[in-house]
Amino acid sequence: MKYKDFDGSMSEAELHRRVQAMSDDEQAHFKLLIHKLVMCYGEGKAQGVVIVGRAEDQIAGVVTLNCNEMEASQLMLAANDFFGFLNLLDAPPKEHFN
Repeated sequence: MKYKDFDGSMSEAELHRRVQAMSDDEQAHFKLLIHKLVMCYGEGKAQGVVIVGRAEDQIAGVVTLNCNEMEASQLMLAANDFFGFLNLLDAPPKEHFN
């Protein structure tokens, strides 16, 4: 797929409207997201994987940033380990063995 053929983008006016409708916390988080994305392009050496979907639908779109499929897989495994760790922080002691 060629990126220039992607026509699912929104207008600048729509983007501005949506950002203006965000809370201050949402705008700060969005700014962090944009910073992280930009670091994957040009002079940036970062790599990333963006997964967008809804957990309840059990389907998502995936976009890799400055990495191949193997590197993306390694990043997703690291993220899975991280979230697994976070989920166990508040779990009762018996859950640490499951």
